Amino acid sequence: MRQTARRLAVLCSALFAVIAMTPVQAQAVESRPVPVTASDKYALKSVGAGGLYVSVEVETAGSGQAMLRARTAAATLEDLGSWEKFTLHTDDKGWSITLRSEANGNYVTTERSYTGSHQNLLRARGTTSGDWEKLQLEKQTDGTYALKAATNDGYKYVTAEVQDPGTDAGLLRARGDTVGSWQKFQLVYLGEENASDAGGRPAPASPAPAADFRVMSWNVCANHNSACGNHRVEGTALGDQITARMGTTAEAQQYRAVFLQEMCESQAKPIEARLEAKTGTGWSVRFAPIKYTVDKSSVKAARTCDNAGSTGSGWTDRGSYGIGLAVPDSNVWYHSYDLPSPQNKTIDDTWVRMEQRTAICAVLPAQALQFCTAHFSAGLPTDDADGSKRREQAAELQKIVRSYTMPGYRTVYGGDLNSIPPDSASPDTPNDLMTSAYAADTECDEGLSSARPRDGRSTKPLSGRSIKIDYLFGPPTGTVVSCDVTADAGQSDHYPVKARFRF
Repeated sequence: MRQTARRLAVLCSALFAVIAMTPVQAQAVESRPVPVTASDKYALKSVGAGGLYVSVEVETAGSGQAMLRARTAAATLEDLGSWEKFTLHTDDKGWSITLRSEANGNYVTTERSYTGSHQNLLRARGTTSGDWEKLQLEKQTDGTYALKAATNDGYKYVTAEVQDPGTDAGLLRARGDTVGSWQKFQLVYLGEENASDAGGRPAPASPAPAADFRVMSWNVCANHNSACGNHRVEGTALGDQITARMGTTAEAQQYRAVFLQEMCESQAKPIEARLEAKTGTGWSVRFAPIKYTVDKSSVKAARTCDNAGSTGSGWTDRGSYGIGLAVPDSNVWYHSYDLPSPQNKTIDDTWVRMEQRTAICAVLPAQALQFCTAHFSAGLPTDDADGSKRREQAAELQKIVRSYTMPGYRTVYGGDLNSIPPDSASPDTPNDLMTSAYAADTECDEGLSSARPRDGRSTKPLSGRSIKIDYLFGPPTGTVVSCDVTADAGQSDHYPVKARFRF
């Protein structure tokens, strides 16, 4: 009701607003389906405007459509609607952020071509993230933030135009050279979207029914790696690749989970549709983003995928980069977890920004099944060279599938864990990161060699050699009926791992 009244007020006031813009300045806001952005939600609270929240004026017409304005008073955070909610994204590993509006799904743009009192106005109209959408955060000594945007006259601080009259009151423009109260904003954390509720997992079926099902894990390499054929692929084409690897229709219908790493947010729904077409049953694809800690701040932003398309054909936004978990739509609970990850630091005189890794779980209570997947840090000199954080990630994943889980669930977990098995013949180190997982559970490919029981077929081809870093673990009370690792990466740089479990 509050949001409806607010929109009506804005619509009425817009009838009397006269904004002097040339035709070239009046870029239209593209209408497109609003995605469910699986990332942390924030509101912007203006200090200079007396604590009013920044709203995206979705229903304002003309060149002011979707402009940002400090205008909403809210007694509680529950009073805020989609017009006041944003997610934080970055396409440069945290050097800058881009605000994405929950109201229309667009990125906030600094209107450099506008003139007069609306020069450098902020509007949520960007359908991809580029230079005009980048904002730098600067944390102030009082805990507030200043936002800085690149303009035609250099970098300027975003200002809430408190003194402007009528419908221009509180407009956000990048025009300040210094930081005063008009340039200060509180970043109010509203929670995360990649969880179904704030409570714990629902109780599993008791007694747990027998289950015979399949699971697949595949790093699809569909984010930033230009060496992969999936570098700029869109969801439907990626979904076709995934379902093709599930075998016949009868075999595909036996799947209860597909773990995906290095996928893009916009691919989730098309993959879901391709799974439903393949199996004839309902599916749900859950997504969790990988983040970066933003420079000069204490907040994290979800990293964006490279756009689909090309310069000639145009670019299409693919949203955030992260991991996915596909399960039948009987799933009623899911939750993502931030894993302990390396922190930004200086390496060889260079400031290096580190990926903040994640895990995600979903449950099927009627079948007493839980599925969890993760993508651990890499063993690169600029990531987790000594394996210390991957050890913590492995320990945290064990907590997630055990300490955080209600008794009675049978859990299958795995993904791209960026670690070789304890008995691997590879000279790569460290090789002890998965020791606890092998001690507690059964990896689908273990036991192939009596000399190296905690090993398996390679899943990651490298130059001149290959290693195993992708896993599927199930409880020892179950049976691994089959495990398949076909040395065919397709358009990825990993082989998919497919297993059939019987409980």
